[in-house]
Amino acid sequence: MIFAGALAVWGNPAVGAPACIENHTDESLFLVVDDLQGQRVSCMTAAGGVLCLDVDEDAARILVGVFAGADALEGCSRLSRPGQTERVVKFSESDNCAWTPTRRGFSSQ
Repeated sequence: MIFAGALAVWGNPAVGAPACIENHTDESLFLVVDDLQGQRVSCMTAAGGVLCLDVDEDAARILVGVFAGADALEGCSRLSRPGQTERVVKFSESDNCAWTPTRRGFSSQ
């Protein structure tokens, strides 16, 4: 299931836990969630919006990203894990964003 703001869009069947990115800025941003195994979702998301992708609970890492728009060449990205939500609170191009603290500790897989 893919969440974009308050809209839920059915995608691939649920395979585990959602990995999400939330836009906690006051501007619309292009959000991306990639499971690094072939599944990827992205969309322009208004302030306060959320984008999620159901991923395999055994996935070692998930990549989330935020950009000014779909055609932007630079933005910010962060590693995450299944079942976790990353929240961007300040956006600035060139990988200079602020995120809320989340548990890090990734496995070596």
